[in-house]
Amino acid sequence: MRRRALLASAAAVGTASLAGCPTPPWSEDPTTVDGAEVTFRREYDGDRPGPDHGPVDAAELRRDLDAAPPRLVVAGRILDGARECYRPALIDAALDEGTLSLRVETRNDPEWEGNACPDVAQEHRYSVAVDFIEASVSDRVVVRHGDRAVLEESV
Repeated sequence: MRRRALLASAAAVGTASLAGCPTPPWSEDPTTVDGAEVTFRREYDGDRPGPDHGPVDAAELRRDLDAAPPRLVVAGRILDGARECYRPALIDAALDEGTLSLRVETRNDPEWEGNACPDVAQEHRYSVAVDFIEASVSDRVVVRHGDRAVLEESV
């Protein structure tokens, strides 16, 4: 089983903040995972994934298999605490036996300087773009928010 954690690279890139933006992009710099380039952002373009009635954890797979290199994008939203105090984080990304596995969680925002975090639940939007540079395109994608699977889909 080949697994490569992104914690170190994500933590190194993810602590930079853009002035005036409570939820800036995590990183524009891709990280290589088992022959694929993975880019995590704290935003996404396009429609909101999941049901339109209220905030729920959701993720959606977008395919661009005819691109050079082929690309998969997971657009998602995770429900957790206030955006001032928390930020989404890509905790793990792995390519194993034809399955692309991604795990996203919210973590304390190291930029937060307030005394107490507001007691509200808010959506945290994110996207994960995976360009298959040297690896073959996955047959299946599994996305977890924490330990709960929110997307299990064939490519």
